[in-house]
Amino acid sequence: MIKLQAILLILLSPIFCHAQKIDAKDYVKTLFENQAEIQWVKHYKGRIDDLNDVAMTLGFDGVDCKGRLTYLRSNTDFDLNGYIEDGTLFLQELDQQKKVSGILSGKIVGKTINGNWKNFDGSRGGNLSLTETEKIVKFPSYCGDNKWIRKYQGKIANDNWEILLQKESSDQLTGLIFHKKKQTSYSLKGNVGTNDNFTLKAKNQKGQIVETFVGVLKQDQLTIGTKKSKKITLSPIEGLTIGCVEYADYATGYDITFPKTTNAAFNKQINEETNAWIKACRNHLLKVKKQNTSINPKMRATERGFAWGEVEYFSKNVVSGFMTFSNTWTPGQKLIAFNFDMENDRMMYLEDVFEKKKDYQKYIRNYTKKEIRNHQLYADPDFKKWIKNNEFSYFTIRKDGICFSTKYSMLYGRQSVTIPFRQLQPFLKKSFITMMKE
Repeated sequence: MIKLQAILLILLSPIFCHAQKIDAKDYVKTLFENQAEIQWVKHYKGRIDDLNDVAMTLGFDGVDCKGRLTYLRSNTDFDLNGYIEDGTLFLQELDQQKKVSGILSGKIVGKTINGNWKNFDGSRGGNLSLTETEKIVKFPSYCGDNKWIRKYQGKIANDNWEILLQKESSDQLTGLIFHKKKQTSYSLKGNVGTNDNFTLKAKNQKGQIVETFVGVLKQDQLTIGTKKSKKITLSPIEGLTIGCVEYADYATGYDITFPKTTNAAFNKQINEETNAWIKACRNHLLKVKKQNTSINPKMRATERGFAWGEVEYFSKNVVSGFMTFSNTWTPGQKLIAFNFDMENDRMMYLEDVFEKKKDYQKYIRNYTKKEIRNHQLYADPDFKKWIKNNEFSYFTIRKDGICFSTKYSMLYGRQSVTIPFRQLQPFLKKSFITMMKE
């Protein structure tokens, strides 16, 4: 009996090998009842939520559109079935049991597809961006290749500004903009459109919009102005790269972005935090897979981990910012504020910044309490109650001062108060003041 099984395996192995080697184009053709009517088969490469690398092969017979979607990190495949009408694409995502596990929709413009992916009931989703390729893509790209942190400076609308801009994804921008005359920073947040046009809202710590900037972002070159002023074109004067790790399969996934510098000690410390979080995600996701041996559309993309980094200041001496860790299986978020001394290769704490002999902690408490009362949400009783129960326990160094922040709230976000250096001068160590002189 054993010999017979061995002989059968030898005889059938060429068939198995051929099945495994069938390329995406040939596979997609088999999805059509009449292959002679197929008008074209095209390959695409792109991302879901600008992080998860996917490959897609589509075929079209003039009526029906069929294909295959593959997550390149996990080699998880889905069949696709739908239609194209007036350049609009609609596809059902089918799992291995031929059950609908998701929906893809978008617009085909030239060689690009831009749209959305959602799971079967619409409870999970993300942006979909694809570009046509000559051949099927089998290997993922680096998910941090279009993300960066840049510093710009220039005269916009008769005022001198310094901009710390972070490109978090293909369509999201965040950062800080520093008004040199007022010696004040404002938070920046906005989106990049399909034509590289952007709008950035600058807000003060009261939550009020103080300015709206518009322009065009070509790669990392910034053409910027206000709605009423002429635009100027700025090139980055300094920059940092973004590290990125991503994985996704049928039910689970995780992704993390984090800043990288030329300082090995800083990178090592951030990598330790990153790797610990990734390991915890992997362990949880493996446990989920063991408990759920069969696939079900209700499980599609239900277990997800998200983590990201934000830089609020960097120079040759210091890098400062946040790492935020979140997932679907643990309530709340874990927040780490980092202030790294790149001269001495070590993290800085409040006792490294302030003189011990002076009661700086009392001054900080009184200042933050007084300043938060000016916030535009403070009239809301629920906000007032929430803020009174949350300490400004995280600190980050900024261009204009030291920023003290709360934990993140799903309703109110992370609230921050920056105390200017001129106010803190009596409490600061001379060594810290020297370090901050760029």
